[in-house]
Amino acid sequence: MSLRDQAGRPSAASKQEENQIDLTPMLDVVFIMLIFFIVTSSFVKEPGIEIFKPQAETTEACERGTIIFAVDTRGEIYYNKNKVPLDRALRTAEAAKKEAPQANIVIQIDRETPAFAVEELIDTVRPVLTAPPCISTDEA
Repeated sequence: MSLRDQAGRPSAASKQEENQIDLTPMLDVVFIMLIFFIVTSSFVKEPGIEIFKPQAETTEACERGTIIFAVDTRGEIYYNKNKVPLDRALRTAEAAKKEAPQANIVIQIDRETPAFAVEELIDTVRPVLTAPPCISTDEA
């Protein structure tokens, strides 16, 4: 085979390169979609304790309720998996309200939670309330 014959024919390596699919544009689209979903998603901070919610005959959905406090059977308050003293509940609610200004406060209570503990929590966070707080219950 002469050099002229080799120059005229594409080599096996160049044929293989032509047959490969370029995945770069697809990866760009996937990463852009991933970034979009991360930026537009909202994350709910769960209180982090297990409670048995009371049952209610009538329930209404709580709109924009993403600031969740929990009160256990001993009257202890939890937010974002941390125990919060009553005197720090207002500062915690204010900080959460800065992160999500449209959010409403939801209070999860146990069946055995003392009523006075819930009343004290509501009275403490009242300055940041833009709507009545929601009490989370199970359907009967």
